[in-house]
Amino acid sequence: MTKRILVPLAEGFEMIEALAVVDVFRRGGVVVDLAAVGDTLQVTSSHQVVVIADKLLQECKDESYDLIVLPGGIPGAENLKNSELLGELLKKQNEKKLLYGAICASPAVVLKHHGLLEGKNATCHPLFADRLESMDHAGKNVVFDQNCVTSRGAGTSIEFGLELLAILCGEEKKIEVAKQMALL
Repeated sequence: MTKRILVPLAEGFEMIEALAVVDVFRRGGVVVDLAAVGDTLQVTSSHQVVVIADKLLQECKDESYDLIVLPGGIPGAENLKNSELLGELLKKQNEKKLLYGAICASPAVVLKHHGLLEGKNATCHPLFADRLESMDHAGKNVVFDQNCVTSRGAGTSIEFGLELLAILCGEEKKIEVAKQMALL
């Protein structure tokens, strides 16, 4: 059965964090819905790069995903946090014990805001680490706890994507994609 993931984009998202994950999963044969938060498919990154999403987040509300993964960036993470629909989708994902993840500011800004880090270890960008419940894992590149995966930032984006791919599709798929990317 084909795996499906959702990557929501909001104005001010961190481009590397979003597109590295999309690239890793598409190389792995996973269906990725790149969804714009708002009313237009065109979304501008924190560094003024315009990306055209596949669909609007509103179109994803009745879909089922194996993983929802959030890029960071400022003000992108704040804009993700302020999306009521995204908050609902993430809470449903957690209730069903399905996988969700976030990188950079988004673990502290989005996941924590929606109560999705309670009882879970996490990491995030160092500038936001003081918002985490515990600093025990704050220095790690990727932290996987229960159904939540978090990562530090742009520099850990490919590692984050590959770890998510391994969790969802297995270690062999991770190795296959890492070899395609000349990482192994």
